[in-house]
Amino acid sequence: MPKPYLIIIAGRIGSGKTTLAKNISNDFYMPLISRDQIKEGYVHTLGRNHSELPQETNEIVSDIFFDTLKLLLANNVSVVAEAAFRHGVWAAKLEGFKDNAQIHFLICKVDDKTAFDRYIKRGLNDTFREYFHGNKSVEDVYENPALIYPHTILTH
Repeated sequence: MPKPYLIIIAGRIGSGKTTLAKNISNDFYMPLISRDQIKEGYVHTLGRNHSELPQETNEIVSDIFFDTLKLLLANNVSVVAEAAFRHGVWAAKLEGFKDNAQIHFLICKVDDKTAFDRYIKRGLNDTFREYFHGNKSVEDVYENPALIYPHTILTH
């Protein structure tokens, strides 16, 4: 039996990764698992502002994200995964998928001005985004992956 695909869409804030992930998910009829959306659901359930959450919240959300991917892939469901890549978190977790999935990265890159402009357009003072994720800048979370998997870099 062929292995399911794990298509990973990564990039910094404002790089277009969410838009691309939604399009690929729709075009190829694959579920989209978004770390941000999982966090938003988690925060919504707790009913507390990001600043009031326990320190381990991001770790809990990342575990839920990877557990969800693991469940889908173990049941032969190809999936699109979207998040700002954090090499220290993702590298070890991806090792557990390499024998059970065809892993491919699509890395969205964009210049600083475009990322910032998109961030502003989305709403620099978006109270909902701050409520769920804290007040992040366009430089905050993303780490360039040290890739060992097939990848494509998309610049737009």
